Amino acid sequence: MSVTHEIAKNIINLAGTDLPQEAIEKAPLAILDTLGVTLAGSRHEGAAILSRIVLPTAAPGPALVFGTRIRLNVLDAAHLNGTYSHMLDFDDSNLQLRGHPSVSVLPALLAVAEELGASGHEVIRAYIIGFETATRIGMGVNPYQYAKGWHPTSTVGVFGGVAAYSILYRMTEDQITMALGIAASMASGLQSNFGSMTKPLGVGQAARNALLAVLLARSGFTATDLAFDHPRGYLNVFNDGPGNYDVARILSGWGQPFSILDPGFKQKRFPCCYACLGPIDGIEELARLHRLTPADIDHIHVVVHPYRFPHINVPDPRSPLQAKFSVHYCVSRMLMNGTLTFADFEGTCFEDPATRRLMERVTFASRESNNADAAEVRVTTTAGNVFEAKIESALGATYKHPLPIEALAGKFRDCASRLLPTPAVEALYDGLRGLDAVPDIRTLTTLVAQVSD
Repeated sequence: MSVTHEIAKNIINLAGTDLPQEAIEKAPLAILDTLGVTLAGSRHEGAAILSRIVLPTAAPGPALVFGTRIRLNVLDAAHLNGTYSHMLDFDDSNLQLRGHPSVSVLPALLAVAEELGASGHEVIRAYIIGFETATRIGMGVNPYQYAKGWHPTSTVGVFGGVAAYSILYRMTEDQITMALGIAASMASGLQSNFGSMTKPLGVGQAARNALLAVLLARSGFTATDLAFDHPRGYLNVFNDGPGNYDVARILSGWGQPFSILDPGFKQKRFPCCYACLGPIDGIEELARLHRLTPADIDHIHVVVHPYRFPHINVPDPRSPLQAKFSVHYCVSRMLMNGTLTFADFEGTCFEDPATRRLMERVTFASRESNNADAAEVRVTTTAGNVFEAKIESALGATYKHPLPIEALAGKFRDCASRLLPTPAVEALYDGLRGLDAVPDIRTLTTLVAQVSD
């Protein structure tokens, strides 16, 4: 049996098992967080540009375009909502995938759920299986695929989407095998576009492509069942041949434990690149302990793992999106304001003279360690004092160090209230917290459609 077929078999096997209650309880927290950042992302300039291109030729349908009252066909809704979900880079991530699993799965999953009138429980099950698929494949192709420059959120996440949507459509093992093969030829995404609107566009394309692959396979469209195995197939092409991927890690251990539980998902407190969050926590800790202000700073030195370094080494950001990937900017703004908000990554904040003066005092380096999430921050003050903070992982980074529910609720309300009235925000929050009991997902998307004029 081919690797492609074995992956499909694993997906079918999970669909036929009882999922752990802990996973069923954990998933709504990720879904809530993802929906919140998608709503906020729908108000970004990049979202507006994409909408102007897509909407004139999009056919109507059952699926809501978030941030509007417009309902489109599932493919165009998946494309738009998938892009919106990653537009702010405020969504969750996972180390196995080396990317963002929820945005790879959820936006199109909700579109399909609306089309089918699926329950909240069905959405949760499909989401968990999609998450598992993306992370298990991610374990087998990383770290090489990431190090090569692909963006696994798209190049691997597309298969998580295939798994999730196929569960709702109740596809057969052979149909899923074909869908995986089709998606393998549509997997794409480059790290060179980090810090631009094209990074989230790749996520939207992955969501649409995964759904298109599923719809085609359901209708009898064919692909090779050797899409993963072939000498010129996905594994060899994306990973430059045997030795750079591990089939055993892809196929073994599904649900033992479920990836959504171990290592789980990493949720962000602040709307910037995840790799910046450890240094941000470090400067926050030092400022609190030693009552530091920008006037006290002679020099700030930040050290991260080499895996993190290239993406956030942006000493001179020239756009709000680039500022999200600048550790120099994020650390400086955190010290200046005591927090980071949407406003720090909008307009021309990155040009603020006081911020720029502080950024000039930030140096940045990398150091090998066994912990890719670790960060060190050393502050030298104008008085000659030296203070150091070592962060093992940012708040929200692991299952054992989660974002507190109060912080998650505040983040959701902050995101959703940018376009929804307060009663709709609160009703949506309650509905998502109790998602397992929701009989029809359309009762929640009706709340999402109550956008303020």
